[in-house]
Amino acid sequence: MSTIIIAAARPTSDIEAVKFLRKLLKAPLAETQKKLALGEEGCFYTCRLFENDHPAREQEIRAICNFFRSRQIPLVFIEIAYDQAWADTEPENQRNYHIDETSIINMLDENKGHFE
Repeated sequence: MSTIIIAAARPTSDIEAVKFLRKLLKAPLAETQKKLALGEEGCFYTCRLFENDHPAREQEIRAICNFFRSRQIPLVFIEIAYDQAWADTEPENQRNYHIDETSIINMLDENKGHFE
């Protein structure tokens, strides 16, 4: 199992992105806006993959990827072990956990239909 964390790669104030995330994640508007404004430091999405709610998490991740790609807002994807906390990782080693969007999508594609 993996925990996936997503953040904007750089600070953004794109109001459409704020509205999209607010609707998708049902998060407070001000909190969402603040996280996007922090860029990579403002992780706005965290989930565990390959659990009972995997189909819903898969849809959310795909929706986030598609929306941000359409707005040309680059994202940072982080993958850590399901029992690991991002806050507990050493700051100098955090780049080692970064993965690219293609890897995330491939992982989702490879497991499509196994959790429905």
